[in-house]
Amino acid sequence: MTCTITKWSPSEEGSFMLAHIPNNTVLLKLVNLKTNTFNLDTIDFVKTSGIGVEIERSSVKKVVMPAAGHIIRLVLVRTYLSDIVFDEGNERLSSLIISDSRLKSIPSTITHLAALGTVEISKSSIETVNMNLFGKLTHLRYLNLCDNKILSLHLSGAAGADFAQLSDLFLSGNQLTAINLSGFNGMPSLETLDLQNNRIRRVQGTLESNTLKTLDLSWNRIDVLYCCEWNLPSLVRLTLSRNELSRLPTCLSLVMPNVTYLLLDSNALTDGDSWYSILTLEGLQQLDISHNRLTRAVFDTLSQSLHILNLQNNNIKVLSVPVAGKRLKINASFNSIDTFDIKSLSSNVTSLAMFCNPIDCSFDRERMPIGQEPVCTNAQIRSCDTS
Repeated sequence: MTCTITKWSPSEEGSFMLAHIPNNTVLLKLVNLKTNTFNLDTIDFVKTSGIGVEIERSSVKKVVMPAAGHIIRLVLVRTYLSDIVFDEGNERLSSLIISDSRLKSIPSTITHLAALGTVEISKSSIETVNMNLFGKLTHLRYLNLCDNKILSLHLSGAAGADFAQLSDLFLSGNQLTAINLSGFNGMPSLETLDLQNNRIRRVQGTLESNTLKTLDLSWNRIDVLYCCEWNLPSLVRLTLSRNELSRLPTCLSLVMPNVTYLLLDSNALTDGDSWYSILTLEGLQQLDISHNRLTRAVFDTLSQSLHILNLQNNNIKVLSVPVAGKRLKINASFNSIDTFDIKSLSSNVTSLAMFCNPIDCSFDRERMPIGQEPVCTNAQIRSCDTS
């Protein structure tokens, strides 16, 4: 059950109404709370078992959380919060969410929350983060610091027990211009590292992790990525979309040999790169190199596991895929292909999209009558929108 109290002024109305909250309440919502400072000890007597508390659309500026309490989840959304204090010894709070606040830094007393498993502090005015504050939270698994104004991270060498269970770290939507990836090596359980939608130009340090599965560096300003000293044997998904890469990341196939989803769309990649090592990655299932500067797509050998190959919105004039794994789907739309021998295409290709080329040989075998062969036609490219 959720119990909602609106426009409560504790200084004027006291706590009389709290005594009438039903015993089966699991979430207490305080909407338009009318106070500058609020001590959560005020509502601690409501229940002796765990309860969640949400404070929404309030002018509250400071919140104090006692050590001995029964609140297991605390949410503060759209408040004037600029200060929050957690008394030492709190062993109940497992989830903390702060969004749309006026916080300018991570509260140092967050280290007092021994049971904390989930932290989300987003859409606030935080510019600098001391990541070491989170290192001692032995139960922390999920950390979301998205959509703040973070310019820098302070992350010194982690001790053996630091970040013991942290598996998901989200830092997207901030203002980072440089990142040293070595600092994340001390997170022994890290599976997801999300750095998308920042302003990163410079990537420093080596990234070594046996657990990392997803790395997202998309929507940044990276033009060169050296990764020959990295070691990511468990990485499954690498996203570098919407950067300024003019060549493939160095040693990619060597340091992350098990990557399954590789997204390199919307960069400045050209034919000059050595694509062979990428195209033949043993476990690769999806490769997106659309919206680049390729003029040729002559792939004599492709990984047998590849299911989706996206080539659209380049300037490809020549397309050749004589060998492919079963059920490969190719999208080569919005290019400049004017001649194409469809008989040279591997029979394992189940669909080909060539819309908005001078010649269109598009087909989808799953929708074609049995025995029918695809044919090519001259495309009406003037009707194509290439914006």
